[in-house]
Amino acid sequence: MGISAKQYQSRLSKMLNRSSLKDLANEIILSDQAKLKTEKINEFEQGLRPDGGIIGKYQSEDYMLFKYHINPRARGYVDLMLTHSFTNKMFVIPYGDGYLFDSNDSKTGSLVGKYGGDIMGINQDWFDIRQRDVYRLTYVFNIKRICNIA
Repeated sequence: MGISAKQYQSRLSKMLNRSSLKDLANEIILSDQAKLKTEKINEFEQGLRPDGGIIGKYQSEDYMLFKYHINPRARGYVDLMLTHSFTNKMFVIPYGDGYLFDSNDSKTGSLVGKYGGDIMGINQDWFDIRQRDVYRLTYVFNIKRICNIA
């Protein structure tokens, strides 16, 4: 047996009473901090920016060799991972229509100043896959739950 248009409208009004659908999206994405952070650390370990370019090159060959022995995944490029303090204190924040990483580490400002604000971005290709495989399904599930639509 179906429901009437009035009952359906009543269920949907529950969703409209939420502060916004964007709030629901933020809840879903921000609840995935651990996975997003793991992916960001993986990116830094490879010495990569979110767009796949390298973060930078070391001026000193001796320091480059030192860092290569600590983290060969970065192939001698800048990885922002010496003490792990910066990456351990990272978290995702909503920014405009998207999301960025921030860090409570005291070096954050100087690293962003030296290597550019884009190092705090999220790899769009990976994020698109995550949206398709996880966030989209969670979003629909939560809308149905809020509206009591099974």
